[in-house]
Amino acid sequence: MTIGENIKRIRKRKGLTQKQLSELSGINESQLRRYELGLNNSNPKIETIQKIANALGIPVSLLNDSLGWLKEPEYKPLEKKLEQIGYTLGYNDDGYLWINYPDGTLEINMDDLSTLEKDTDSYLLFKLQELKKERFDKFHQRKPK
Repeated sequence: MTIGENIKRIRKRKGLTQKQLSELSGINESQLRRYELGLNNSNPKIETIQKIANALGIPVSLLNDSLGWLKEPEYKPLEKKLEQIGYTLGYNDDGYLWINYPDGTLEINMDDLSTLEKDTDSYLLFKLQELKKERFDKFHQRKPK
């Protein structure tokens, strides 16, 4: 994905219009539109990317797909779960991973990431079993074949 495609994808995910993002970032709305559409080789300067990332509340790396980490399928489920609760996952060329908390940034490693993924899945399984116990009268067991 291009930077423009990433801006558009994240802007829409955050429920913002181009006009709203333009106002939040201080970037001209028509220029923002050109970035999103990729017109005339419209690649924003790093300072502009930083303004847009700040307005979206995300690290620059989420817009700069040259890092390639956004294409890694193993990050997607955890990234979505984190975003649902207001956190984002970041990565840079030097191999540093981080989680953006609402009040700061925590550097993590691949082991931390794997543990978060496993713990998230384990907790969901636990909660599903708990729900089944609580509402067992509504549970319909499948008949063996």
